[in-house]
Amino acid sequence: MRLPLDETAFTFDERPVAIGQVVLAAVSWGAWARLLRRLELGVVAIARLEQAGQELADEDLRPQLIAWRRARRLLAAEDYNAWLTARELTLEDMSAYLRRTTAAERLGDDPNGLGAAAPPDPDGAASAAFPEAIVSGELRSWAERLARQAAGARALAARGLDADEANQNGVEALLSKARADPRSGLGEIPAERLAAWAADELAREHAWERLAREVADENRIGLCVRSHHLDWQWLAWDEATFAREDVALEAAMWVRDEGVALTAIAERAASPASAGEAYGWDAGELLALLVGTPPGELVGPVSTGQGWRLLHLRERVLPTSADQQIRARAIEELLEDALAPHLAGRVEWHAAL
Repeated sequence: MRLPLDETAFTFDERPVAIGQVVLAAVSWGAWARLLRRLELGVVAIARLEQAGQELADEDLRPQLIAWRRARRLLAAEDYNAWLTARELTLEDMSAYLRRTTAAERLGDDPNGLGAAAPPDPDGAASAAFPEAIVSGELRSWAERLARQAAGARALAARGLDADEANQNGVEALLSKARADPRSGLGEIPAERLAAWAADELAREHAWERLAREVADENRIGLCVRSHHLDWQWLAWDEATFAREDVALEAAMWVRDEGVALTAIAERAASPASAGEAYGWDAGELLALLVGTPPGELVGPVSTGQGWRLLHLRERVLPTSADQQIRARAIEELLEDALAPHLAGRVEWHAAL
């Protein structure tokens, strides 16, 4: 399967952007190469499992399929089938994607599983490239990123600033990269049109880079980080879940009064325990439980569907712009603020991606 690259993916300010431009942008960002590598590793993983006599049955794929459908709210069979039909995909395309994903996950931690494998059949990988991009959601993600780039160019122009135009060497380098991989289909686009697409993409990238420099100066980054002093903290904790409340209360006493590690108490009680660490934006519901807790303190027992949960906060670090992940998050938020008036209502989707 290969998508019609001349077909309009979306319009921005009523200007059409073709599917081929989305793919070319993904080539420029390295996203196309990463998708192909994952696809190839999935094909290799299937072959490795088959060699080991561990062929995947339909029931092995079911958890992946259920999670995929839930994430897209396609629980009804008619909605699921309509989604595939709108994208000219088949149940076989979906099954192949699920097989690759499941096989790669099974061998992902095996140091001898994927690295030494022979390359897969290139024709097979080529035919699966676009189904992989669509089913995984990456094609849509690429298109959304491209729309954001277009909004970035508009935001920069609204500030009375211009981005550097793409130089010919940069255009030629991107064209060479696009034509080197026949699986993208970009080599079949007329040369003049492909060159115009490449020049437009590089100009958008330059505009995005300059906008980032303009909106993300040190003062703005510092103000942004300070405004998130609670929800951007870094947290490290231990947790355990006990079947009975009285056991959880006794475990809490041993931790508080005797200084015994929560994980050690859980091990003695044959209860599940784990250690975690995350920035606030990735901590989910734990953020509300832990954000006001002093390091070294316990939270709980908290009743859950699985039992009685105890949390022991080991460490909490306030956000600072010296932390590169915090800094990147701040720049991302500043860019979002700058883009908002230039993005909302300007994108109209045409293709089912």
